[in-house]
Amino acid sequence: MRVKLTTLSENTATPRRGILGEHGLSIYVEAGDTRLIFDTGQTTTAVHNAEILGIDLLGAAIALSHGHYDHSGGLESVLEKTGPAVIYCHPEVFGPRYSFRDELSYIGMPLQRDVLETMGARFDLSREARKIAPGIWLTGEVPRRTEFELPSRDLLVETGEGMVVDPLLDDQALILVLDRGLLVVLGCAHSGTINTLEQAKRVTGVDRIIGVVGGTHLGFGNGDKLTRTIDALKRYDLEVLGASHCTGPKAAAVLAAEFGERFVFNSAGTIIEL
Repeated sequence: MRVKLTTLSENTATPRRGILGEHGLSIYVEAGDTRLIFDTGQTTTAVHNAEILGIDLLGAAIALSHGHYDHSGGLESVLEKTGPAVIYCHPEVFGPRYSFRDELSYIGMPLQRDVLETMGARFDLSREARKIAPGIWLTGEVPRRTEFELPSRDLLVETGEGMVVDPLLDDQALILVLDRGLLVVLGCAHSGTINTLEQAKRVTGVDRIIGVVGGTHLGFGNGDKLTRTIDALKRYDLEVLGASHCTGPKAAAVLAAEFGERFVFNSAGTIIEL
């Protein structure tokens, strides 16, 4: 199966005239006969950039990696273009999420489920790994097994007992099964990039990973996490590493130095074909 990924929303933009960047992520996936929007960015940028790139979103399905605003805030504008659409996600995607870095800030989905459903959203919820189209899987909940990919203690969720560290159980990735291995598309990899890649192997039964695209969350945490993640990534013998979004510019620069021509600064407007 041939796959084409077009990044519609990302923190940075390619030089193509009219492409906009914003803090967020959205990737348009074409795989066989399937068209899927993985995450929707923060605002209307994904739709704007799709129009600049000549992409018709009508009839495309949607999948969400998790419920943070920078991955789900574009749902309203995307639904206006897709028409009524299935949205594959975890049942906890609607949770009241907060960040406490400089101050307490709400970072959950901007619109409630019932409002989105009036716009044509048909939520297909599952905690489990599942096949959503030929050669396309979602990881479902990702087991946390590495020692160095720890939860972010400044990301919180509101419960009946107050604010607690958010386990982000809704965090999931998209898996594309190609003839020679797996291409894994990450949202933010809150569960850990390596944990997610290992889950992709378990879910599909395919041992080789040839590509990783999306947010790695390596822009947060200490240098030990970055070093150990790079060491682990090298064992996969990747053909492409298209880092985005929460990877951050400093970690991206290190990854570029380590992976050379296999590394792609995956900005809005970038196209990756395998």
